[in-house]
Amino acid sequence: MPASQSTLQDTESFSNLFSQTQIIIFRFIYGLHGGPIEEVEDLTCDTYLRAWKGRDKFSGNEYDALCWLFTIARNLVIDTHRRKKTHHEDDTVQLDDTLLDKMLSSTYHTPEDQAERKAQFRNLWRVLHQLPHDKREMLVLRYILGWQVKQIANYLRMEENTVSVYIHRSLEQIRRDWSDA
Repeated sequence: MPASQSTLQDTESFSNLFSQTQIIIFRFIYGLHGGPIEEVEDLTCDTYLRAWKGRDKFSGNEYDALCWLFTIARNLVIDTHRRKKTHHEDDTVQLDDTLLDKMLSSTYHTPEDQAERKAQFRNLWRVLHQLPHDKREMLVLRYILGWQVKQIANYLRMEENTVSVYIHRSLEQIRRDWSDA
């Protein structure tokens, strides 16, 4: 995204922001929240509704707008998880089977290989979602959205070295949890 100064007051500029960021925000929410897919879609929609309502308070470039959307999305995910715990709902993170099939389907793998890949991905998903929310967010930004450590540090207002250490420790934790499974 270019770093031009942006106002989101008019429908066209907000629509452009939506077009450029919708899939990024969806993936971010899916990485933090999990499934079912309908909830991720609802949270994505709610993110843009809140942004639209608060657009008069925003000023900054397009990168700032993306970070602003991430913050709204993160807060919605946290609120959703709190509500579920308050209502004693199952807090096991669901992995949407349809999306998993799309992500892992391949004509190069046998059905047995595909079943094994699904099982491995489900295990990875389980251990990822056992991490604290802030550590999981860093991994989502780094490995699902492909951000560099410098971008993550800037977004989270942390030192680059701190982000690197947290990511490294989180990956080590995943390795330990994976081998314990």
